[in-house]
Amino acid sequence: MDVFLFIPGFFGFGAFGHPDRPLIEYFARVEDALLRAHLRPARFVVHQPPPSGSLAERARSLYAKAEEVLSSGATRLHLVGHSTGGLDARLVAHPGYGALPERRELIARIASLVTVSAPFHGTPLAKRVGSAAWLVAPALWFGSILASRGRLRLAGQLATLFNLAKRATLRNPTPTDEVIAQLADVDDETAHQIRRFLGDVAQDHRLVEDLTPEAMAGVNRNLAGTDLVRPVTFVSVAPRASLSPLAFASAPVQRLLYDLTSRLTAESPPDGARVPAGPWIGRGHMVLTPTSNDGIVPAWSQTLDGVAAGLVLGDHLDVIGHSAAAGATFLRSGSNFDESRFRALWAHVGRAVAGGAPS
Repeated sequence: MDVFLFIPGFFGFGAFGHPDRPLIEYFARVEDALLRAHLRPARFVVHQPPPSGSLAERARSLYAKAEEVLSSGATRLHLVGHSTGGLDARLVAHPGYGALPERRELIARIASLVTVSAPFHGTPLAKRVGSAAWLVAPALWFGSILASRGRLRLAGQLATLFNLAKRATLRNPTPTDEVIAQLADVDDETAHQIRRFLGDVAQDHRLVEDLTPEAMAGVNRNLAGTDLVRPVTFVSVAPRASLSPLAFASAPVQRLLYDLTSRLTAESPPDGARVPAGPWIGRGHMVLTPTSNDGIVPAWSQTLDGVAAGLVLGDHLDVIGHSAAAGATFLRSGSNFDESRFRALWAHVGRAVAGGAPS
């Protein structure tokens, strides 16, 4: 039996809410998109890594999950990682990564490794934004999703942002029951899941230091030239930050956040990284520059060697189903990412897994 093992990125989680009726999913609607692309029958599993723990800790967590899935009857694994999840997948599949036990048999059963928006060469955002500011991001994301679904009291949204900003400033970002109480129509178990997740982020955020370009350059030097399972990489890129009165009027907080993160991410490639080349997926496209990025990760960081299986016009969250068109994102990039582009991207991922070339 083939198993798709999805690996979330920074702030990664599987789902919140009842298992049969999840309220928030990291890979929103991705499984449905793959099935609609006529992917052969397979089992889908979403890993839940330490949300902002170190790369080494995340790799150990994924290794344990992969062993568990294989021991439960899987014959082949297809690792699909978004953002830092793509780095986790590469480390587990790489025999030269010494922080894990010897695993030749496990690697032999990894049939494919696909990454979307993965920061192989790090991101300047990690060194330019303080750890306290990073901690606000997952709460803003949850707030956007819940608000889009009528689950967050309108009057409580500004209070939530204020409380989170205050806690970040005081370096005490763990949410209290007062913040969680502002989530309307959320059952106690879901509220507890969200509170526990944000608490984990607050307690351990070593991943920020691991994702600087300097830190990732060291990782890549140690792993150079010995990938037994070569990652198939997909690159996301969004319009550069600019004044957009319409976007600001409709979603001021989300637009300001995108403009800020995009500007802080914009940096020319370091030695060893290249602006990627590859076919565009869907109708949207743009001219890539050395500073092009998706609001979180530079385009030059999203491949190992500058060769992409596909490029898609969309920001860092668009590609996993959290887009403005879906009504749930804390980035408003102006990419005009829509359902057609979302399905086209994941159809290409499905074909990459099946070993076929994108058409």
